[in-house]
Parts: sequence; structure tokens; C-alpha cells
Amino acid sequence: MTGVRAEQVEWKQYDWAKPENKTSFTFLSANMSYGFTPAAMGTFIVPYYIKRQEDGENKGLADVKFQLTYGFHYDPGVGFSRNKAEDTTVILEGKKQVWIAVYFMTSIPTGDFHQKINGTVDPTMQPGFGSPGYTLGISAARAFGFFTLNGEVSADLFTERENFQFGTESHANLAGVYELYGEPKSFISKIDGVLELNFLHIERDQQCSSQGNQGTVCEGETASGGNTLYLSPGARFSMPSLQNANLGLLVKVPVWKRLKKQNQQQGSEGLEKYRAIATLSFYF
Repeated sequence: MTGVRAEQVEWKQYDWAKPENKTSFTFLSANMSYGFTPAAMGTFIVPYYIKRQEDGENKGLADVKFQLTYGFHYDPGVGFSRNKAEDTTVILEGKKQVWIAVYFMTSIPTGDFHQKINGTVDPTMQPGFGSPGYTLGISAARAFGFFTLNGEVSADLFTERENFQFGTESHANLAGVYELYGEPKSFISKIDGVLELNFLHIERDQQCSSQGNQGTVCEGETASGGNTLYLSPGARFSMPSLQNANLGLLVKVPVWKRLKKQNQQQGSEGLEKYRAIATLSFYF
């Protein structure tokens, strides 16, 4: 499988943040996946980021990522089983199984994290994070006729670099997918409507320094961290004659937030106008 992903973030802007308001971010990535077995899959991801603010922008290749995914399912009356070849092409509709995947992802600090705007290096405006990061997650899906319910929880863990450490991010997502149209012989064989709730919790970024006998001491950045809930409507289009292509379109809108220091956090999650996401995948 191979695919591309694009995400456009438009930020709210404030007079108090002039002339350094963050205006928009563009996240682009290409990925390639390979199934080692019917249950185990590896994915290689190459991202490219563009981060803009009123007085300049930073852009470039970001940190490449490797992900390992293991899939299995729960069948009532049978129990848990790893996915076999016949499970990789199954259609969820009409099935009572719960399909589960666990995954681990690591990033390699290949992206530049020293780019300046007007002589200043802002860690949040860099293409790269500057140190390895790790993601752990689990997802599950269950079909109820033409409706499929998906749930996912994950955590992004960042490591320290140059006396700075990004705060841990925790995610909880719940999505409903409903088949709006289905015609196997058409170019677009299926259209699904998607509605998601996405909860994000971010710990404060940490500024660290050496304190002699006390070792390294870290303090939380005031203008960082908090909670955000997004409502995300979208659609998914299946095109089997085009190399089994799937096109996904989604818009994330913050509907609730509680940030640590909202009046100082311009450019933080929860203060965007919206996030528009498009994905295109091909299955071989």
C-alpha cells in the first residue's frame, strides 16, 4: 500500500501576538506500507512541513517515521485470533467480529530544527523535533450493518533535546462511518459519511537546565498545554478500478477547549480556525 496525506491548519490571530502571529501550517507526507504477514505490517513515512507566521516561514523535510502494526480480532464465542490471509480482504458489513490493531511508531530526527525567523529559533516553528519521538496506540472497529464504529487511543512521547522537551500528547478518537452510496460496478463504488470526535490532551512543554548537584531540572512552559475536543465531519470515496484507491476528506473544528494559558497560546492546538485533511491511498 502507498499513499499521500495533506493537512492544512489555519490559525486564529490576535493583536497581542503581533507581529509574530502564526498564520498557517501545511503538513504533507508520503507513506509506503508492506505486509510482512497477514497480521503484521510495517510503514515508512516521509513528511514535509511548512510553518508560516506573519513575519516569515520555516519549511523542509521533517522527521521520518517507522511504524509497526499488528492486527487481530475478537469473534464472539471463539475469542481472540490473529488476522490470517482471509481476514485481510473481509468486508466489515454483516460481521460480528471486533477488529483490533496495536501499533508502535518511532521518528528519527532527520528534520532541521535550527531554522530562524528574524534571528530567533522557535521550537514550535521547526520542521523537525530534534530528537526521537515515540507513539503507542490501539484501535478497534465493529460493524453494525451499514454503520461502523471505530475507536482509538494513543500517546505521543517526546525526548529532550538541547534543554527543551515537547509535552506528551494523548489522543482519544471515536468515529462513526455510514455507507451513503454503494454500487460495485461504478467508478466510485462506495461513498461513506464520516463523523468523528477527537480529544487531545497535551502536557506543558519543558525547559530544562543543569542545576549542579541536582542534575537536570525541567520547568513547564507557561504558554503551552491543555485539552481540546474536535468535531470532524468528512467523507470517504472508494475507487477499486483505480488501483483500489481510497480518497478521504475531513475537516476538524475545535468545539471545546481548556488551555493552560489561553491568552498567551496563539498558534496552539484548540486555537485554530480549522484543520482540513485529505488522504489518498492505493492498495496493491
